[in-house]
Order: sequence, then C-alpha cells, then structure tokens
Amino acid sequence: MSTEEGLFQQYEGHFVPRSFNAGFVVLSFLVSFIGAISTLELINRRTSRNGFLNHVFLVGAAVTMGGISIWSMHFVGNQAIVLAQDQPELQIVYSSRFTIISFFLPIIVLLTAFIATGANSHVSYWRIGGGGTLAGGAICGMHYIGNASIDNYSCQYGLANVVGSAIIAVVASNAALSMFFLSRASWTNSWWKRGLSSIVLASAVSGMHWCASTGTNYRLLKLNTNNQFSRNTVVVVVTVLSFTAALIVAGVTAHGTWVSRSNASKARHVVLATAIFDSAGRILVSPDGLLLSEKITDTYIEKTPSDTFSIENPLFQWMFQASRNWNAMSGMITSMTTHLAHLPGNSRGRSVRLISENGQLIEHYDVIFRELFCLAAANLATRLKEQLPDVGVLWDDILPTGKDRQYYPNENLNTTCERGESMSINELQSGQGSLMFLVRRLEHSSDIEKFEAAGFRFADIHQVSSIIRSRMQIKTPNLTETLANMATYAEHTMMDSAVHLGFFGIRARVGGHGFDVLVERGARNLIPSSKLPLERLEPWHTEFLRLHDGLTAPSLQQQLRDTSKKRTRQEAEFASSLTDAISALRARIDNRRIFDEATLSCRTVQVPCRPRPGSNAEEECPMIVLHFVIPIHYSLHGPGYEFIPLSFFKVHQMVYKNSPYQAAFTQHLHRELVPTIKGMSAAAHKPNHQQVPLEQPRSWRSGVLRAARGLRARRNSDSCTVDAEGNPIPIKIGKSLSRNSTNQTSSTLRLWSREDSNIKNVSHDTLSEGSVGMHGKARTVSSLGGILVSQEIKVAISRVEETDARSVELERQSEDQGLPPPQHFAASSPKRDGHARNKTSTNNRIELESLGEARTNVDADGHIRQIMGLTAEASGSVNEVNTFVDELFSACFV
Repeated sequence: MSTEEGLFQQYEGHFVPRSFNAGFVVLSFLVSFIGAISTLELINRRTSRNGFLNHVFLVGAAVTMGGISIWSMHFVGNQAIVLAQDQPELQIVYSSRFTIISFFLPIIVLLTAFIATGANSHVSYWRIGGGGTLAGGAICGMHYIGNASIDNYSCQYGLANVVGSAIIAVVASNAALSMFFLSRASWTNSWWKRGLSSIVLASAVSGMHWCASTGTNYRLLKLNTNNQFSRNTVVVVVTVLSFTAALIVAGVTAHGTWVSRSNASKARHVVLATAIFDSAGRILVSPDGLLLSEKITDTYIEKTPSDTFSIENPLFQWMFQASRNWNAMSGMITSMTTHLAHLPGNSRGRSVRLISENGQLIEHYDVIFRELFCLAAANLATRLKEQLPDVGVLWDDILPTGKDRQYYPNENLNTTCERGESMSINELQSGQGSLMFLVRRLEHSSDIEKFEAAGFRFADIHQVSSIIRSRMQIKTPNLTETLANMATYAEHTMMDSAVHLGFFGIRARVGGHGFDVLVERGARNLIPSSKLPLERLEPWHTEFLRLHDGLTAPSLQQQLRDTSKKRTRQEAEFASSLTDAISALRARIDNRRIFDEATLSCRTVQVPCRPRPGSNAEEECPMIVLHFVIPIHYSLHGPGYEFIPLSFFKVHQMVYKNSPYQAAFTQHLHRELVPTIKGMSAAAHKPNHQQVPLEQPRSWRSGVLRAARGLRARRNSDSCTVDAEGNPIPIKIGKSLSRNSTNQTSSTLRLWSREDSNIKNVSHDTLSEGSVGMHGKARTVSSLGGILVSQEIKVAISRVEETDARSVELERQSEDQGLPPPQHFAASSPKRDGHARNKTSTNNRIELESLGEARTNVDADGHIRQIMGLTAEASGSVNEVNTFVDELFSACFV
C-alpha cells in the first residue's frame, strides 16, 4: 500500500491535526499592515465625491484594503496552517472559482463602506459607524468565503470563535476609521497617527482571522493531487499585490519628502502663493495642509543699499495694480513666456538669471521681474484649473520666510564678521525669502465643489496655520491672525455710501524718504473715520465748514457746542452730528495727544465707497477731513491702526472695483511694457541681424559736457529754449516736424528735430500755447515698438529763477495782467562777471542732483512726487492720475 493511500485511509472523514508556523503568522500581519496603511493614505488623498482623481483614490483604497489587507492576509495566514506532519498530500488547496469570488467580494463591500464614510472634512459618527460595520463585515465575509474555496477539506467552526471574530472585526474597524477620520478632520493626522490607525485596522483583520482559525477544524475529503488551484499560485498573486501596496506607500513617502524639500527651498526665494477662502472663512489647501505656491525668482536684487523688497517698492506696487487688471495682462502671457524663454537661465535651466556675467543687473530688470510675477500667477491659475482673471488679487503685505540663523552661545558680531558672515540688521530681522499671496473669496458652492473635485480641501484656519507656518517656514509669529485678515481682506472692505469724517495723519519716514499715513489695521485702503447721518453735502455745508477752517479738534467741538451762536435748524443739526462724529473718531484713535492737534480742512474730498444695492457702478462719497503732520517722536500704540507708505495708500485708492484708474493702468501697460517685451523678443529671434547697441548709462561727466554745450548754444541764441545737447527747441505750435531728421535711441524722447533748430528769437508768449498740444506727424524713433498716447503729453521745462530785479518785475506784471509768468532757464543768460559764473555753476550742480535726494516736490496740480517716496519707475503709473490723497497731502502743507 502506497503512502498516499495510507494517509487517505488514516484521515478520511476525520479531523486532521493542525499547527501554526510563527513565521507566516508575522508575515501575514505585515501584509495586512501594508494594505491598511496604503488604504488610509489613499483615503486621505480623497477630497470629494466628484472628480476623476477622487474616484481613482476611492477604487484604489477599496482594492488595497480588500485585496491586500484582507484577501492577501487571509491566504498568507493560511500558509501558516500546518496539517498533520506537513505532508504535501494533506495540505490545503483551493478552487479557482471561490478564490476569485473571495477577492472581489470585500472590494465591493468596502467601496460601499468608504462611500458611506464620506470625503469631506465634516465628521459624521453614524457614517463612520456604518462604514466600520461594513468593513468588519467584509473582513468576516471574505474569511469564510475564502475557507469555502478550500477544495480538499470541509471546515467546522466553533460558535464562540465565530461570534468573537466578528466582534473583533467590527469593533477594531470602527476604532481605526474613527481614529483616522477624526484626526483627518482636525488636521492632526501626522504620519505616526496614520501608522497607529493602520496598526489597529491590520489588527482587526489579523485578529478576526486568527480568532476564527483557532476555532476551525479541518475534515479531510480528498488528497492533494496537484491538479487544483495550487498554493504557489496564490502566493504569487499575494506577492504582486503586496509589492504594489509597498510601491504606493513608498510613493506617498517620497512625495511627502519632495514637498517638504520643495517648500524649504522656496522659503529662500521670492514666492507667490494662493489664499482662497470659502464663505465660511476656510482656506484652500492641499491634502497635506499646504498652500499652493510658485517661485517667482531666486531673490530680489537690491539696486541701492536702501533698496528692499517691501510694500513701498515700485515693483510690488505695480504687481499690486496688475493683479487687479488680470484681464489686461492675460493677453500678454504668451509674449512674456516667449521672451523669458530666450533669456539666459541658471546652471540647471530652471529660472532666469537676473545678474549678468560681469555681476551687473541684466537689462530691463524691472520688466523681467514683472514678467516673472505674471507667469507665476498664470502657473498658479493652471494648477488650480482656473483662468488668470480668477486667480485672485495680490494681498497688501509681504511675509518673510526662511529659517532663522543659528548663533553659537558665546558668539558676538565681531566673531561673526571675522568668519565673513556679517549680516545687516534688516537681514537679521527679516527672512531669507519673501512670500506674497493672491487672495480670493468664493461665494458659490459650485466653486467650492469644483476645487474639492480637483483634489483640494478647505480647512479651518486655526487647524492648518501651524502646518503652513512650519512647512513653508513663514517667520510671522501669529499666522492664524494674518490668514484671518486675508479672509477679511478678500471681502474688499470699503466705506458705506454716506458722509464721513476722516483723520488724515501722515508722518515722515525715519531712515528713508517720503511719508507714512495712518490707516486701519486689516483695511489698509481706509483711513480712520466715522460716519455722519448724511448722504451728501450741500453748498451750505461747505460754507459752514469754511467758517471753521483751521480749528483744532477741541476748539472745533467747543465752537460747535456753543449755543450762543445763531444757527438755523439745519446748521444746528449738522453741528451736533459733526460733534458726535468727532467724539467717535477720537475714541477710535484712542490717542488724545495726536488727535487734539489735528485741524479741520474746509476742503472736502471724494473717496471711494461701497456701491449702493443693485448698482455696479463706482461710487464716491464726501469726506470731511481732520489732518495732522505727526512728529516722528510721537508714538501711536493701538491694535486697530498702523502706518503704511503714503505712496502705497494712494495705489490702494486706484484699484477698487470698476475704478476709472484701471483704464489708465491698462494704457500704461501698453505704453511701457508691451513695446519693451516685443522689442526684446524680436531681437532674440533675429541673432544674425545687426543690432544698434544700447546706450550706456550716462555718467556725471557726460552730464557736465551736455550742460556746457547748452551754455554755448545759449550764448549763440538770444532767448531761445535749448535741449541738453544745445539744440534750440521749436515751441511754435503748428509747425510740422521734418521726416528726414533722425533721433538716436535714448532714454529721452526728443519731440523736435535738429533741422528745426534754426528758430531764433522765439517769444516767451508762445509758451502759453503749449497746452493746446503738438500738431503734425511724428516719425518713428525706435524699433522696439510704438507708443500708445492715451490722453495728452505734458512737457515740463525746468528753469532756475533769476533773482534780478527785472525778472521779478516781469513776473509781477504778468500776474497782474493774468498772463502766465515768464519761464526761467536752467542755463541762465550769460554774464561776464564772476558772480554770474558761480551762480550758473551752482544751478547746474543742483540740476544734476539725483532724484533720490529730493525731499519735497509738490506741483501746481497737487501731484505728489518724491515726497511720497516714489521713484522714477513708479511715477510713470501712479502719479499720472490725481486722487483725493494728493488733495489731502497738499492741504497738510497749506
């Protein structure tokens, strides 16, 4: 009798004794753990019920849980069962039909379970309970269907083990899912918490399996003839599935590491991020709790020792305006991309090199920086699957980023300098990088669902602020409050449509040029104000204010409360309302020393205000102003107010919705940016053509030589206006320009030709005709593109006043007759005495002073120039328009 026949006769119809292999027991738990942690990672990436990617995560989670954590664990665990003396003929074999059914059944049940638990951040205990119960049922169901696939044994189960294993599966599954979803909702699901939840979930599968297996007896039906679905086949399938799960875990881990390194790298650069809020104030983040961001450039390169990238920087103010005019910018993105593609990059070719090989700034540095900002915004819009006009508006502040520099305990500044690591005070206080935000507020639920379907989540600010701050290395201490201010900022705070009493307080900037203005914290476009119960001001209101012009706030209140003065009923009501408004404004500012020195201005201004209900047109409301130039030694400590640069405050007034200034900015873009971009792109596409070399920066010596030529030309012409090169300027209106004359490419556009320089003895009276405009056809002066002239051209001719008695008398007579005063030339009339030569020399020296040294310059129209802290780049766009800020600033110095 053969061995097989002997074994069959011995165990046929009887229970075969069993034992367990400890190695396979441990292996089965590891397989279940790999499947469980892969499942939770995929569920963590699921952000909505909609979206293709979310569906992939859902199916993937069901497969990894049902196919790996449960099914694979079951068959690896059955490998640990040793029957009899481990004879091959007595070991378990499976039928293919039930084995395949046991694979797909838990996946289908778990799909239902994960759908029941939901995908949003809201925790529903009955959903979690239902999902946990279904998951426990899937574990139990797969186990017994898997045992039903055993072809050569019939299984007998103990009732206590069946009940106990079911309880273990359901309770442990509910515990694991509750732990996971609660920590996910509170954004505290760190890797160790997800690992702990995975261990609990794997324990549910393994605990159920071994509790049931210890109560299972196997009755032999037939011997293993190797014709059934072999155990080795099952092992191959389990190995492939487990390897797939391991790849998922490794991929998620690698992605997390890459994201962390990427954010750490961005913290050293100039970065643009999105801050999108829903109607409840929750912020849009990735499944990892981070904000979407794009690098603009490696670093901002200072042009001067005092140059910093801050809100008073002209580049930032330009970007601030551009983000409110994305419709005008969207058509330029392709040209910007083409232009930047032809610029030299760094060693890795990932960014534009802003410093040339000789260590100098590249040409058109400001234009390229603006292009990089626009392309970063366009990339963010692409990643958000939005159009550029919907990406958001630039927030009015910059956050420092980067790690704090570590010092040794006994290190001082001297030892630091010896190692060549000296840093300025600004570098010590600020971060290594700069972070700007595009802010947007969503009002419609469809927009929220669209972002969630795209793979993003909305979280409460206090839950993710610590994650954002640590991962993005933001150095702002209270980031929660900062993000809350952004959420409020996205609502576009504006004044109500009514009459307001405002406090316009300016202060000279310490350590720099220009002024700062007092504004409300969290609403930097508003000065402190209180509302009066009036919709508009009548002419008699203005006359009433004129009678109290120049009074300080206490004196004004005293005059308004004086009942002995004869007033009409309307005037008495207005005086009472104005008194209450002054008291309310004093309480809000909470600094009697500063407020009591403010004086009333009889000049009312029109400020932007919130449109009336049902109207989309721009609205302006009248404001009565108390103004004061705050001394620099005055301190103002208040949680509700702060100082910002006056130039930036003016920019704020030009960017509100439907502002007429937006058209002016669009024209400025076409006038300044488009020709430069197209010109540089055209030059880059034609490397073989001979190009005119760009003019080198002018030195002070060339300025002196031009001034000397101007003096010589002045001596040869009696009273003719000349340019910097000594050519007379034709100022007779209506004279056509010669087409044959040429102008060299220069930073100054000459509106006259050399052939017209033979005009002699031009009368000063002809200057009054300059306001009419220049007629005649102009010729092309540059190959870089045309210039769009939108409104008018103002030609300012600077002259130094001669202090002799004759010029003073002429000026007085002109004023008496209502004529424009005579102009005074920078190059004065030649005189033979030494005094005149010294005077001319002094005038030329003043004329050659840099603009950065100018402290005050307010023109006749009240435009603010260098006194507001503006540079040449900003004055072309900001100061082309006149806002109420100019009027208030002028009133402070009247």
